[in-house]
Amino acid sequence: MTRRRIGAALAVGLIAVGVDLAAGSDPRVAPRAATAGGAPASGTFERYHYSIAARVRPLLVFWIGRSGVGDAIVTRRLSPGEAEYALLIGSDPDRAPRHINRWGYIKEEIRGAEARLVGLMTESDEDSIEQAEANLKAQAHGDHPFKIIRATVHGEQAESIVTSIGAPYDYNYRQLQTVLDLALREPPAGKARTVSLPPGTRPGFLAALADAMHMSASPITYVYHGRIYELRQTDARPIPDLRIARASYGRAIAADFTITSKRDNEQSFFSMTYGTEGRFAQVPLTVSYRPRWWMEVTLTLGDEKDAAGLGEEVGR
Repeated sequence: MTRRRIGAALAVGLIAVGVDLAAGSDPRVAPRAATAGGAPASGTFERYHYSIAARVRPLLVFWIGRSGVGDAIVTRRLSPGEAEYALLIGSDPDRAPRHINRWGYIKEEIRGAEARLVGLMTESDEDSIEQAEANLKAQAHGDHPFKIIRATVHGEQAESIVTSIGAPYDYNYRQLQTVLDLALREPPAGKARTVSLPPGTRPGFLAALADAMHMSASPITYVYHGRIYELRQTDARPIPDLRIARASYGRAIAADFTITSKRDNEQSFFSMTYGTEGRFAQVPLTVSYRPRWWMEVTLTLGDEKDAAGLGEEVGR
């Protein structure tokens, strides 16, 4: 899988939600929720809103930045033997530079040793600002492609298929349900990827990153679209009391992560700060990622009131 596709996988799974995986248990079994340290109790449903800031670099010597260019909604639902994560993330074309409309959605459901994943994202394989502008012009003339991934994990085997659809309208992340209905209307066509999972492989990126917030010293393997990846926390710096604007989040960890493809050793990098106590234990508070050399995206936990009416179907 190319670096571009690693980036796409990361972009839609960037703000994974923490879940307590019991040490020594089968990592493919759904985690049991813990209550220690403020971690969520079994049977809970949680929702978090993030504001997105972005910087672009039209020339090598300087950046141009703007805050509030998009939103992300993260939910998690825990119950005995089961876990469910959902993420909706995207730019708002009404606020983003050049009216960029890039967004994705992913949902992971884990039940015992079984798992199911559904995701979609706008196709965006640009390597430069010029290519991004060309794609925007193509979309303005009626080309609105989406990629859809459907995957299952059964014990030690994973199967997935990716297809593309052409939407009749330039849908944005506020129209998630419409695009989901369109994407899932027809059965998947094409050749599926099947892979045998090594012992300890997590069934998806979200589950892997959640576990990484508990097992910071150990690399974690996970599967995404028939390929095996390794997620490793390369650096961790404790913060006695993290403050964002006028809000205090208590003790936190600022960490750097590396994703490595086990197939060709290509790597992708991102940074994340997450809470370690109270209601924000194992909750990402900020995330920073550079999906292209000319673009950097930062997500910051925001006020849920700012997301009223946004992504109400996420995780439901």
